[in-house]
Amino acid sequence: MNIFSNKALHMSGAALAAVLIISGCAKESTTDTTGMAEAFFNSWMSVNHPGVSPTSDGVYIIEDTPGTGETVTDDDFYLFTDYTATDLDGNVVATTSEKVSQRLGSYKKGNYYGAEILINDKNYIPEGLTYVIKGMKVGGKRTAIVPSWLNVTSDDHLEATSGSNTIYTIDLLDKTDKIDDWEIDTLRKYVAINMSGIDSTKFGYYCKTLKEPTVDEVFSSDTTFYINYTGRLLNGQVFDTTIEDTAKVYGLYSSSKTYAPMLVKPSGENSYKEIRISTDDTSEGSTVVDGFAFCLSRLRPYEKVICAFYSTLAYGYSGKDSLIPRFAPLVFEIEVVDGPDEDEVVV
Repeated sequence: MNIFSNKALHMSGAALAAVLIISGCAKESTTDTTGMAEAFFNSWMSVNHPGVSPTSDGVYIIEDTPGTGETVTDDDFYLFTDYTATDLDGNVVATTSEKVSQRLGSYKKGNYYGAEILINDKNYIPEGLTYVIKGMKVGGKRTAIVPSWLNVTSDDHLEATSGSNTIYTIDLLDKTDKIDDWEIDTLRKYVAINMSGIDSTKFGYYCKTLKEPTVDEVFSSDTTFYINYTGRLLNGQVFDTTIEDTAKVYGLYSSSKTYAPMLVKPSGENSYKEIRISTDDTSEGSTVVDGFAFCLSRLRPYEKVICAFYSTLAYGYSGKDSLIPRFAPLVFEIEVVDGPDEDEVVV
């Protein structure tokens, strides 16, 4: 079960998108009637939690540790949470916990584990989950059971689909209604500690030279060159690299991948967003996220830099696979190096 999907939500300021639905869960059979689903659920509750009554919204809170922070309101759109979701048999179907994943045997060293951002709106997360979170205070923890007919988004109701009975355990770590402000503040704190003395040269973007170039001019718009790079989250976790030893240390190594400098193919007179990288000059190559591309467009011969940027210039609301969470600022160390012909840095 994955708590996010790809439905867009446009916000004021930078164009962001965020969604959150239960997907990949086992669905109730479309031949089942609501009455049959309710009868099964009520029977299960009477055996397993006979003394628990539903809230006015229809969810069943079985454990509740109040927090000491502010109470969630309808204006708190982004909720920072740790969570684990199970079916009624206790099988884990989703979790943010590294320890739980290790216990289940599903842990992967290269994956991201930790707080994820939920969207406090029943159009984007299951309606029942909004009821579970309702009234929680920051710092609180709640375990609640959501019956299948509430474990759907509003759109799912329109499509007459049904979710699955799910037990959620939610730790509410923080909340905000301004995700851009939170990201920029987080990025500034990172830069102050790790890239001191550097100011933003583009909104949400910072870059610091770690090794001076041999020529104090950026590459011309028709010049290709080679780079090594390592991409990290702000917590230091590596999610991508061209360096084999680094990939092995951080659990990313794949025998099917070639670890070697990448060829940067500039955009010519077009936007830096059209820059591509490739393993060699025989393929068209792939585009990269805007923050990375912007950094590449400003590199000079043999220069090494560290650049950091907020998620609007990266993967935004969607994140990337199990490596990059939603709304994650990214950090790249990039160095211009020799290509296959060791006598020259450019092609």
